Amino acid sequence: MNEALTSLKQRYEELNKKSKLDEAAQALFTELLTEAERLQASNLTLRRTILKSSSKESRMSTKLRDALYE
Repeated sequence: MNEALTSLKQRYEELNKKSKLDEAAQALFTELLTEAERLQASNLTLRRTILKSSSKESRMSTKLRDALYE
């Protein structure tokens, strides 16, 4: 996703340099890119939280695991 967002930013900057966008469009694209960055960060945080919680559920203490295998 990071590559896609970077690509979109580059395309926006190219269009902006060519002055093909009016001020309203520039403001809209800036707002959309900012929101996409925020959502990407939120998504990453949620993924990390899910991975941490799922890894805790499957852990067994060493003593318990040894007792079950005996």
